[in-house]
Amino acid sequence: MVDIGSGSGRFLIWLAKAKCELGNYLGLEIRQKLVKRANCWVKELQLDNIHFLFANASVSFNNLISSYPGPLAMVSILCPDPHFKKRHHKRRVVQKPLVDSILCSLAPGGKVFVQSDVFEVAVDMRNQFDEKLDVLQHIDSVDPDISIDGDGWLRKNPMGIRTEREIHAEFEGAKVYRRMYQKKLI
Repeated sequence: MVDIGSGSGRFLIWLAKAKCELGNYLGLEIRQKLVKRANCWVKELQLDNIHFLFANASVSFNNLISSYPGPLAMVSILCPDPHFKKRHHKRRVVQKPLVDSILCSLAPGGKVFVQSDVFEVAVDMRNQFDEKLDVLQHIDSVDPDISIDGDGWLRKNPMGIRTEREIHAEFEGAKVYRRMYQKKLI
């Protein structure tokens, strides 16, 4: 699993501890200070199934993943920087080149999970991935037990572990908008 924009790393560390038998976890973060701290925590916790890298996923995702062992089963992009001003939208993480890189690397049956507490950002991410419905399908069409609202947003976080931002947003009464996709087995 790769978490793009892993921030402090706590979510991925919690996930790696809870689901250690499921494979390896890689956090990509553009703030080097957070990467150093997260890798220190990994070392202290003696986790050997997780690592954090200082990287700009928008630029280097293909190169990093092509050298990573094993199939890519999951990618998450959780509460990325919203870059509210229109002139800064080009800095948003989820752009067509990154989506294409993710789908090229993702194993058949692999999943992409995106979420944001900012509606505009969530819609933007959804639109980017919905453009690829020739190779992707929304998870509720694969798993009827997944509950969605009338607008197609997942009602609950399917990972079983929430991010710090998600916890904070929900505590403040904000809605968190989630989508999960699965790559078709074509």
